[in-house]
Amino acid sequence: MFSPLQYGAHVRGILTVYTDRMLLAIEQDAPTVPIFNPGQDEWESYNQLDPEDLADDIEAQARRLATTVADMDPAAWSRTVINDRGVYGIYSFTVAGLACNAVHESYHHLLDAKRTLSPGASS
Repeated sequence: MFSPLQYGAHVRGILTVYTDRMLLAIEQDAPTVPIFNPGQDEWESYNQLDPEDLADDIEAQARRLATTVADMDPAAWSRTVINDRGVYGIYSFTVAGLACNAVHESYHHLLDAKRTLSPGASS
């Protein structure tokens, strides 16, 4: 289990990376991107972040995603990104799928963070 700061920093990363990938898919035909999987050192460094700064960063990245979605040309939703996950395989995602996954992962990690803050949660 991760700390609330680690979950928050990961959500910030998800919002940033998925928005970047959506924009890349609009600019390029089927770009290939690597797996988004922060290493252990990065996960540990998240605990050193200032919570207020992190909250501001999360909000800024969420707004950036929202603006990207709101400004999206309807034809762009079906553009694709190739995600090379190394040993886990190669997958393709549409821009629409990336947007949905960014929201899903953000919500999923919000629930994870809330569980770590709830009374009786194991540390």
